[in-house]
Amino acid sequence: MPRKFELYLDRSGTELEEIIAAVEAAKKSTQSVDNQPHYKGYVAGDFNTAFRYELADDTGKNVARAGLADLDICLPYTLAFVPELESVEYPGHLVRLKEPDEERVDGDVQFLSVTTADSEGDTVTSTIAILSKGLTTIAMPVEQTDEGVRLLPLAGALPRLFCDFPLLGTELFPFPVVINNPTFNPTDARDGLFLTQTQRADPPSDHNRAVIKEALDLYLALLKCASKNSWRNLHLLAVARPIPISLTWVNQNWYRDEILKPIRDTLLRTKVVRTAANTMAPIQVADGKKYALFPSGSTKEVRRGIWRCGRSWFPERLPALSDVELWEDILWPECGKLTLDQLAAFIENEGAIATLTAKLKGKEAHAWLNEFYATLKLSEPEFLSVVAKRAIFPNQNGTFAKKAELSLDSGNIDPILLDILKLLGTDLREELLSTDVVADLDGLAEKDEAYVVKEISAAIDEYTNDKSVARHYRLAFDRLLRWFRENPARAKALFPSLYRNKHHLYDEDEIVENIERAEQLNELLKHYNVKTVAELHTAIEKQTGGSKLLPVTEEIIASLGITSVEEWKMALEDKNLKALFAHESTPTADMFVYAQTLIQHAKDNVVAHLRTLDEYDLSDMDETAVTVLAGVKHNGRDVQIVVRPAYDGTVIIYYQSEQDVLDYEDHELWVDTGADVRRITFGHILKTTEIRRFPI
Repeated sequence: MPRKFELYLDRSGTELEEIIAAVEAAKKSTQSVDNQPHYKGYVAGDFNTAFRYELADDTGKNVARAGLADLDICLPYTLAFVPELESVEYPGHLVRLKEPDEERVDGDVQFLSVTTADSEGDTVTSTIAILSKGLTTIAMPVEQTDEGVRLLPLAGALPRLFCDFPLLGTELFPFPVVINNPTFNPTDARDGLFLTQTQRADPPSDHNRAVIKEALDLYLALLKCASKNSWRNLHLLAVARPIPISLTWVNQNWYRDEILKPIRDTLLRTKVVRTAANTMAPIQVADGKKYALFPSGSTKEVRRGIWRCGRSWFPERLPALSDVELWEDILWPECGKLTLDQLAAFIENEGAIATLTAKLKGKEAHAWLNEFYATLKLSEPEFLSVVAKRAIFPNQNGTFAKKAELSLDSGNIDPILLDILKLLGTDLREELLSTDVVADLDGLAEKDEAYVVKEISAAIDEYTNDKSVARHYRLAFDRLLRWFRENPARAKALFPSLYRNKHHLYDEDEIVENIERAEQLNELLKHYNVKTVAELHTAIEKQTGGSKLLPVTEEIIASLGITSVEEWKMALEDKNLKALFAHESTPTADMFVYAQTLIQHAKDNVVAHLRTLDEYDLSDMDETAVTVLAGVKHNGRDVQIVVRPAYDGTVIIYYQSEQDVLDYEDHELWVDTGADVRRITFGHILKTTEIRRFPI
């Protein structure tokens, strides 16, 4: 029959003799149990035993509070691991496990709900995902939402190892999930497991290591399930690190080779990275190349800046912004890091603004670069290192160059003088920093118009001394002479000697030809009884019904879209087109080279402008002819675009391919005038040409 008794154990002693005496006193108190009367209040299966602890000082009270706090954290897992425990009640809390409708099955991921009710009746439900095999179970906190399962982080104070009950002190065991096995062999202090490895057999340690390897298999199965079903926060399953030095009860080499390496090898090939494009990506692709790029920098601000830059380029390879800092704490050497230097290397590899523009999604290239420079400046050491070795600054031709290769543009250089200097063999735009760049670049030399004038003058002095050499620079000489005529005051001020001796820019044949032309002009003036060329034009137009002969210039050739001598000859087979030009007008090969530059420049400007317009989509753009762009969408509608330079204010449509495109219902004509980029509409053509009537 049951008997009621009390056992008092005094554990206040600090000396061995005091402790022994207290134990002996406790033993004596049980000797009279058989003499106690039968306890009639005993109920089989009920809670008949109570333990009370006297908290004599603040230390004891603090220990009790810590124990209750541990209960808050550990109790849901204990209930999940020990089905025999239905609920636990302690002051202010009632924690209860809600058994799933389905029976627990080895190898299946199951979700267990644990409810915690406080003294006021408010209830909080937490969910734990478990996966078991035999006596070994792993667990991970989750949240089930309408969007699916979301993994939750393990509490920092949660022991990672349970022997049905928590092994306090295993909070730093770096396994990604909680492991339970009732047959674990814990250390004497129950603050760890025997996981050492020796040459001799060690049954407790051997058994523990075997259980951890079972848990590894369960973890890999959970990872596969979570990835397949697109669980959220998969990075939490990647929180796997080497054993800390403080955990002396674990063999670090064994854990690294037998546990950590298989975890990381599997993680590398599993889609665990939720990206900035809201897709799932692996850390590496099948061939072992790094795929996911994790922003890595000295500060959180730098990492966020790197992420913002990368988002416009390769969002499908970047983690979501909310996960950047989490991954920063997880990464290991096999993971791909996106540093400031790596991003600079990507820029350098593109080579030019045009190719970079094609890679960026919805961002103007210069604006994007300026954002990158600002991010780079956040880390002064990296700024100095990257700027010194990487070609990341666009020159005025749009090509990337190193800082040391560039100079600042003073802003007062006439672009035509730069063109002339290029025709003379020195492309100064290659050395001038793009004026669209906003970056703190100390120490850059500045080049102004005086420098350009000096270079032009020196080149002309050298080339005009040898007629055979001068012949190769006729186009430059002609362009400079034209600039002299258009800007006489500036020409006298900037090129006083050369302007006075500009006849040196002509060769003898040209001088003779000009004299002959002057004589012919005088005869024409006399013939038409006029005094000026303007009056002569008027007289001829009246006589010919208003038709005008066009001079053959680089701009006219570019406006035709013609890029070679052969195309010019074919064009003149069109009698109507040939009638537009004077018979003695013959373009040189250099003119076509320059015309190609103008056409490409216009095309680049039009494409760059269209990329800034939300209603245009150029992702499938293709050049079906030199000046025809296909694969463009305007407000979702397929259109073909004819592009032309109009630097002389006119456009001449010659190519049959262009006429075919413009005859197509969904077409557009875009021009670059040098001052702006614009679309030419049918209404504009009617107004500017004053067409009132045309055949159908």
